[in-house]
Amino acid sequence: MDKIAFCIDDNPSWRQACYELAEAFAAGIDIVFNEPCTHRIDISTTEDSIHMKAFEDDRLLFEKNYSAPAPAKTMPSKTFKRLIYRFLSAYFDKTLPWGCLTGIKPVKIAHQNLQDFDGNALEAADYMSVCYDVSEAKSKLAVELAKKEMAVVYPLDEKRVSVYVGVPICPAKCHYCSFVSTVSDKKGELAAMYLSDLLAEIEAFKAFFLKKDLTVDTLYIGGGTPSVFSAEQIDTLLSALQGVFIHPGLRELTFEAGRPETTTADKLAVLRQYGVSRVCLNPQSMNDETLSAIGRHHTAADIVEKFSLMREMGFDNINMDLIAGLNGEPPEKVMRSLQSVIALAPENITVHSLAIKRGAKMRAENGHRYVQLYNDAFYGELEQTLDDAGYHPYYLYRQKYTQGNGENIGYAKDGFDGIYNILMMAERQSIIGIGAGASGKCYHAAQNRFEKVFTVKDVRTYHMRLNETIDRKIAAYSAHLSD
Repeated sequence: MDKIAFCIDDNPSWRQACYELAEAFAAGIDIVFNEPCTHRIDISTTEDSIHMKAFEDDRLLFEKNYSAPAPAKTMPSKTFKRLIYRFLSAYFDKTLPWGCLTGIKPVKIAHQNLQDFDGNALEAADYMSVCYDVSEAKSKLAVELAKKEMAVVYPLDEKRVSVYVGVPICPAKCHYCSFVSTVSDKKGELAAMYLSDLLAEIEAFKAFFLKKDLTVDTLYIGGGTPSVFSAEQIDTLLSALQGVFIHPGLRELTFEAGRPETTTADKLAVLRQYGVSRVCLNPQSMNDETLSAIGRHHTAADIVEKFSLMREMGFDNINMDLIAGLNGEPPEKVMRSLQSVIALAPENITVHSLAIKRGAKMRAENGHRYVQLYNDAFYGELEQTLDDAGYHPYYLYRQKYTQGNGENIGYAKDGFDGIYNILMMAERQSIIGIGAGASGKCYHAAQNRFEKVFTVKDVRTYHMRLNETIDRKIAAYSAHLSD
């Protein structure tokens, strides 16, 4: 089958559910709506039911009728998604490990389930399986992570926030990357301009935090590539963050020194001077052919060299990222990369499943579809390999259209769970974004909901609209965060 048509009313959320789940069941097929097609699924409603029929060359293969609260045509998208999942599961004769959940934070759901069932992990996992058709293993994993994260997330305190400082500048654009980032110029003029603008926003937020009596819980400096700044510029940035943002009570300070070609001894010395507690060195693959194919200008040997330098300079909490699916790597090549990273013994290893999203060069050239390279056995081997090496999962999230229909999981050695990552995915604390492209979330504990705050993404637009952007962001956060 290379194409399937859904004949359905013009309901955007229902169509999106059909699209996402069909893609998850059969990656690479063309999905159309209300067009003639050999393979077709008709979806219609009566007052209190929804009817689904599967056809091949106009021959009825099978049909299902699901009862629904009247009027069925206004059924919430969440309910419809569960029903179309069950129909497609019968149609393709298989199940998905995460059931009808696509592009969502399963552990956040597990947090709520644990609260609803007074901390009973078994009931919380069972409820997740019933509501979303998640497999027993994945439901158990999500609930175990949520339960473990409780000590990090609770007690809730609306006066404690985490801060993300974004540096959306890179030495080169990776082909898989969908983030809005700008390639730096050889003279460093763009970085200098952006740092000046960033310092202005930091000063504005210093005053805002003091006025609102907010305490920074964790600070994450990410990108892009923050290490594109010179040592002197990094010193200027961290100096500006001292006091309000970097203080003795800070639980974690992370700096992404992700690319070896931008990470030097003098820059690492500055990070040590300001007490950076966690650094990221992200190879994505330890296969030189793959690194070249995705637009990375370094080798696996460069990664090993810079990792050794970090250790020599006293960093004892290092995260390394890998992405399964780059350059069509078969399972054995991904496992070799994983073994190479494990041999270095970083404290954190984050394994991502490749997701081709809007803005990535790969998406522009090939769309978001690709041949699925991995199965459940591969992910099982990956998890077992990390477990045998002393790494446990500590946070998890999913994206749509991922390689292997997998997830992104952060693994850590005991005592080295990434606090910011946990808080970001649990969505039980406000996250303040500073800089271009740094969005934020304002959490309201009483209603268990959050409001998003968006900002200008492009660094040049950010520069031209700096004062306006800062004023708008301050106003938005002020409206959503209590005095």
